[in-house]
Formats: sequence, structure tokens, C-alpha cells
Amino acid sequence: MKLESIVFYPILTICLEAILDDTGKHAFVLDEKHSFNGQLCFDTLSDSLLGVGGFKTAHIAHLLLQPTAPTSLGSLPQHMIVLKQPYFRGESTTNRVYKCYVLVQELPILFQEANILYWAKSLLKMMYEYIDDAIHHATDLPTLDWIADIPCLHFVEAGLVLVYATTPKGTSATSTGSVTGAYLLEERINGKFTKFIHNIQYSSCLKPDNDGFCIVEFLIFTQHIQYIKTDGLAYISDYQGMSGLLPSMVTNSVGGGVDIFHKGNVEIGVECFEQEHVCNHYCSWPGFGLKPFERVDISEHAV
Repeated sequence: MKLESIVFYPILTICLEAILDDTGKHAFVLDEKHSFNGQLCFDTLSDSLLGVGGFKTAHIAHLLLQPTAPTSLGSLPQHMIVLKQPYFRGESTTNRVYKCYVLVQELPILFQEANILYWAKSLLKMMYEYIDDAIHHATDLPTLDWIADIPCLHFVEAGLVLVYATTPKGTSATSTGSVTGAYLLEERINGKFTKFIHNIQYSSCLKPDNDGFCIVEFLIFTQHIQYIKTDGLAYISDYQGMSGLLPSMVTNSVGGGVDIFHKGNVEIGVECFEQEHVCNHYCSWPGFGLKPFERVDISEHAV
């Protein structure tokens, strides 16, 4: 078990307008004004392994901030969280080996992963504001039963943590900038983990008789709002989790030609969205003002 001195940088929720209007906010950055000093207790050996994704491992860890954060991660004295670390597959003839990157390779990957949550939180905030405003102004339309049952979802609280070397006297060497490691920390999702929508797919992973199908229908609708409100720039895909969600981004370039989303971004999803998205009862409610997309019969244009 390791106990390391750290600085924690939470991923804040920024208004989408601010992100789009300010090039300095197009990507997540380390903000000292919103950082917290503390310690991280963790073990990256197999005993603490929660799972392995496509390119990150997940371990149980405990975050101890001094003083504790007012809300979110680090607001508890020994806050149990999920520690995620990028990996690549090593060579082995007997079993899978998950190799860690060196820090100089790892940091860009972690920032790209943070950008996915940074943008996803902003898009979700915009979407709920759009819904609330539409319902508020739809005074001439009948109130439908499902409006009272709109799911209240959020993306996992998360942040980047930088690990610092400890001096011979046992004090943190944060002032010298001696960073020795970095990790992505996330809120732990308890309960059954559900895949709602796959990346580059536009329909539900669940059948209509599944308890989570109503959430999938709502998430498909949110993609329609996000696509329209960003002028076809971006929407959230690969929804998974419970009421706390984990996202992937599907975007056209938003970083001045720089890849700010790593492997979580698949641009072809944006290009095909209007052709593949199927509107549901949320999209069709007049109060939201969403028009169905005109589908093109590809066979008619085939040579």
C-alpha cells in the first residue's frame, strides 16, 4: 500500500458558452485556485483491481485532502474513490500483462481523458438548462406525464491528481515541481453497472422491457439536443454507469487541430449522426423544438 503526497485538481463544470467562446477554456487545465493538497492511499497491484477497460485500469483508492473539499471528491476524511491509470499490453506467454507508461507519455493521455469529462459535464449542464427552459416556456402545450419523470443524471465527479516526491525529512516537495506520478480519480459507481449506448451506435443497448430502457431513450434525446446546440460539433456517446455516468465524446475538431480527446473520440459518429439518429417521444414533443433529420437513401445515390 502506498501513501503519497499529492495535489488534486477537480474537473469543474463550465458553461458551454464559456468553453466555446474562450480558446483558453477549450481544454481542461490545472487551476491552482481550485486545487487541494493532501495524500493518496492506493495500491496498483492486482488485489485492489476493480476492472480493466480498453486502455485504463481501475483500482480502489482513498483520497485524504487537507483540509477536506467542501463538496464532491475529497469531501470525506478518507474518501473512497476509483483510481484510473492508462496502460498498454505487455508481452507474455502465460497471461495478460498491463504495462504502465512513463510519466511523460502518461500525462497527455490523462489530460485527454480529463477533457472527455470536462466537455461531457458542460454538455449535460447545457442540455438540462435547455430542457428546463423549454418546459418553462411551453405554457400553451399540455403537460405530459413523462415530463415529471425526466431522469436526473450526472457524470461522475472526477479530477487529476499529481503525485510529488517526498523529501528526506518527510515533507512534500511540491514547491520544487518534482512530479513522480499522475492519475485520474473518479467517483465510485455503486450497484449494477449498465452499458446504455455503445460508441458510434445510435440506438439502445437495452431492450424495451429492461428497467433502464427509459434512461436510454432519454440519453438518445440528449444527443439530439447536444448535436443541434453545438451546430453539429459534438455530442456524448458510449453512455454507461447508473445515475452517475461515464462518457465518451464524439466530436469534430474542437482543439485547433490537436487531439484533445484521445481514444474516447470517434469523429465519424458526428458525420453519420443525422443519417442514423432515430427520434423518440422526447425529441418529438413540440416544446423542445427539435426537428427530425431528413434521411438520405444512400442506395439512390449509388453509382
